[in-house]
Amino acid sequence: MSPRLRSVEIVRGLWGAALLAAPATVLTRVHGVEVDSRAVVVARILGARHLAQATLSGLRPSPEVLAAGTWVDGVHAVTAFGLAAVDSRRARAGITDGVVAALWALFGLRDLTTGTTPPPAHERRRDALATTLLPVLPGGRWLEARAHDARATRLPASPPPGAR
Repeated sequence: MSPRLRSVEIVRGLWGAALLAAPATVLTRVHGVEVDSRAVVVARILGARHLAQATLSGLRPSPEVLAAGTWVDGVHAVTAFGLAAVDSRRARAGITDGVVAALWALFGLRDLTTGTTPPPAHERRRDALATTLLPVLPGGRWLEARAHDARATRLPASPPPGAR
């Protein structure tokens, strides 16, 4: 059985490209904010983040990579909601961005806990990086445990990176 592709990473990559290529258009039409130079810079930084995450995750991320991406999306959601709380001019943008980031985090958590995205047959550097980072991130140990559970219950023949 071939693992299901995470098409959400394609959507994430397209979203990141849109933020990089046309930040003013996205900010005006999607977020409904007054566009200034600071907003354009932040939109481009977020666009680059989304492109990097889509590239690093790939279409079939391992449980460890998926857990790390879920953590990043969760932190993104919290900071976006924080922006909405402290800057009334950007509240709509913060809420919109926070909801989207929270949805991406929930998709990642769903895929992680249901095992619908098993890792490929070989381990990669990004898996080792995720395994190294998760234990030191706030809340990362919980996600690391979900990744471990996904491997143990659904993928017994594939040990975690560095376990060999």
